[in-house]
Amino acid sequence: GMMPQTREHLDILRFLPVHAGIVVLNKIDLVEDPSWLSLVKDDVKALVAGTFLQHAPVVALSAKTGQGIPELAKVMDQMLDQIPARHVDAPVRLPIDRVFTMAGFGTIVTGTLWSGRIAVGDTLEVLPQGAQVRVRGVQTHGQTVAAGIAGSRVATNLAGVEKKAIERGNVLCAPGAFKPTDLMDIRIRLLADAPALSHLARVRLYLGSDEAIGRLSLLDRPRLEAGQAAVAQVRLEKSVVAATGDPFVIRRYSPMVTLGGGEVISAHPPRRRRGAASVTAIEQASGVGIRDQVETAVQETGTSGGTVEDLMGQLSLSRDQVDATLPELVDGGQLLVIRGRLFHRHAAGTVADAILREVEAYHASEPWRVGMPKEDLKTKAFGAGDNRLYAHLMAELVSSGKVEETGDFIRRSGFTPTIDPKAAGARERILQTLLQGRFAPPGLDEITKRAGDGAAFERIFRALRDEGLVVEVAGGVFFHRDVLEDIKRIVAEEISRQGNITVAALRDRLGTSRKYALTVLEYFDSIKLTRRIGDTRVLINRPAPVKKET
Repeated sequence: GMMPQTREHLDILRFLPVHAGIVVLNKIDLVEDPSWLSLVKDDVKALVAGTFLQHAPVVALSAKTGQGIPELAKVMDQMLDQIPARHVDAPVRLPIDRVFTMAGFGTIVTGTLWSGRIAVGDTLEVLPQGAQVRVRGVQTHGQTVAAGIAGSRVATNLAGVEKKAIERGNVLCAPGAFKPTDLMDIRIRLLADAPALSHLARVRLYLGSDEAIGRLSLLDRPRLEAGQAAVAQVRLEKSVVAATGDPFVIRRYSPMVTLGGGEVISAHPPRRRRGAASVTAIEQASGVGIRDQVETAVQETGTSGGTVEDLMGQLSLSRDQVDATLPELVDGGQLLVIRGRLFHRHAAGTVADAILREVEAYHASEPWRVGMPKEDLKTKAFGAGDNRLYAHLMAELVSSGKVEETGDFIRRSGFTPTIDPKAAGARERILQTLLQGRFAPPGLDEITKRAGDGAAFERIFRALRDEGLVVEVAGGVFFHRDVLEDIKRIVAEEISRQGNITVAALRDRLGTSRKYALTVLEYFDSIKLTRRIGDTRVLINRPAPVKKET
């Protein structure tokens, strides 16, 4: 199940440039009841709803027994094909997360290569120390290679430096490409449940593999409240390597809990005075104006969306400022306004793709059914987002002819259920049995017996109910749709002639038992065709007869 650290890790990922992932449930060899695994999957889906993992594959496995490992490898291969390549041509930058020595090799550092390409013979620099080093060897994922490329885990053997001169958090990079800093302009956002941060609060900043303690200077307010975003300056107690656009995470100095995160706007700014002028200067210097702030803030809401008021609070903007940006973003297609709520086109596109994907998968797995139940589709393709977005997208998909509605089901436009010849015979026998039974239909056991295909009966019978050919009017009482339509006509005729209908009158008209007459009338009450008045029924769309005074 989910542990507190799982939730914290997901919170941290919200602030990192991670847009794809896989949810892995380990230790399934310890699960005795399969229903428990299903419950855990539901909990995980609820946790990741509205995040980049909302539509991620969920793979259950056991690292101990190997069960599920091949499936995970397959899913990883599929996902890797969709992930864009890193910037191999950019300057080398490798945040060091481990340093050690090995006999015969000397000093070795490891880390994830953020950008560039490290090859044997390269001369690089370790920052913030400024030590020049030469690459003697490179390994990637345990294999010796001529060069490591961006996105890979890399271990490199360095000449020209001792282990004691390097520590976790240092950066191995191209000489002269980066400059250490202890002052940064940043954009920060607090988590929705984080405690407020006061001006000059002492915090821990995590960037790359480094941790630095510093003080947060809020330039336009005394406090940053939970869920709010702001531009600020942070002054660190040691130098770090940073660049514009770098993501970071902020934790409380003590106790160490995650507060939020953001991105670096400028790694080498001047020291700024508090006030609106400094905020404006940061935004202008970075090229991040109000328009981009608004778009980013809406995008981060995912399928939940947001309101103008939300943006005003989170971004500390006036209504006029927000309103001035919306026409351009809406007309340009970046944002959708649906009944007063704002959504980003990326969230909308992701959900629309998920709807089509789930419908196709359902047709492939259950081709005999008329379509996918609406509620199941919404749960799988959408989760816990705002219903306005889902309804809007469904309407668009229907109007564009990509899907169609049929009762409580959604199917691909033009889709026709298909069943094998044997099942088709059983299907016809079920329908004939109910037609022959007319106003006194046989019970489910008798229907099953006459169908003659016990193994497939449940699937066939469910498909007939989906299509509306078989209607359950009460627990275990089923009528053919055409028979039920005949009864509706008879009831309407009787009420038209007599002003109302009783159970006894319907029993006599149908030539059936009181049980079926009563069951059908109660069903008509439930679907709002009739209304009960004492011992009689009248049509809902006709006024009740007025009793005459005696």
